[in-house]
Amino acid sequence: MKRSDLNKFIKENIIETLSESSSSEEKRIALRAIKSIAKYRNVSEDEAKRDLINAIKELGSIKEELPSKDEVEDTTAAVQLLKKELDSLEEDDDIDDKDAVAQANKARGKHKKLDIAVKAKKALETEMKSLARKYSAADEVEKEKIKDDLKTKTAKKKELESLVAKLEKDVI
Repeated sequence: MKRSDLNKFIKENIIETLSESSSSEEKRIALRAIKSIAKYRNVSEDEAKRDLINAIKELGSIKEELPSKDEVEDTTAAVQLLKKELDSLEEDDDIDDKDAVAQANKARGKHKKLDIAVKAKKALETEMKSLARKYSAADEVEKEKIKDDLKTKTAKKKELESLVAKLEKDVI
C-alpha cells in the first residue's frame, strides 16, 4: 500500500469516526443553528432548542447515530495499527529519498554537460547567421573566406548536434 493511499485511508477513517460523535465544532454549529432559529422565528433560545430537538427526533433517534463502545474501540485499534504501518513506510521512504538524491546528483553532471553543449551550438548558429548576413554584402574575395569559414563551422555544428543528441539520450 502506497503511503499516499494509507494516508488517505487513515484520514477517511478518522473523519468517519469524528463525524459519528459530537465534536466541539458540531456543538458550535448547533449553537449557531439555535441562535439562527431564535432570530428567524423571533423566539427565545430555549424555545429554539426545543424546536431543534423535535426536528432531530423527527429525522431519527439521536441514540441510533452514536457509535457503540465496541465500534469506537475497533476504530481506535485500527487507527493504531495503521499508524504503525505508516511509521514503517516512512522508514522505507527515507531509503527511497536517499536513492533519489544519489540519482539526482549523478544526473546533475549530465544536465550540465548537455546545457553547455546546447549553449555552444546556439552560439555557433548565431555566429553562422551573422556570417551569412556579411556574405551578401561582401566582395568576391571576402565571400570565399566567409564560405570557407562557414564550411568549417558547419562541421563543428554537426559535431555539437550529435553530442547534444547523445547527451539527451543519457539524460533520459
